[in-house]
Amino acid sequence: MLAVMIAPVVGINPMSIGFIAKLSIIVTISSFGIAGVGGGATFAALMVLSAMNLPVGLAGLLISVEPLIDMGRTALNVNDAMLAGLVTAKMTSELDVNLYDAPVDEDTAVSL
Repeated sequence: MLAVMIAPVVGINPMSIGFIAKLSIIVTISSFGIAGVGGGATFAALMVLSAMNLPVGLAGLLISVEPLIDMGRTALNVNDAMLAGLVTAKMTSELDVNLYDAPVDEDTAVSL
């Protein structure tokens, strides 16, 4: 996301097919080395910016809003993980809809 925001500053069209293809390849390869922990996206962004020959210094301006962007990214990841589990359970006929509709017994409910 930072690469797309910074690209117009240096005169690159972030919607061009070449830029998107190169960015997709670099992000895919670099994601193997980045841990899925909070704040890891900042380090990933710095690595991608340097690989794309974009000015890394401009990332400092955008890092102030990075926690907000990270919250949205995390919410999307959690939503997609739940959706993937639901779709998989439905496709394998392991989804018990009646279980979700059953009333919750407070005495035996598992608290997280």
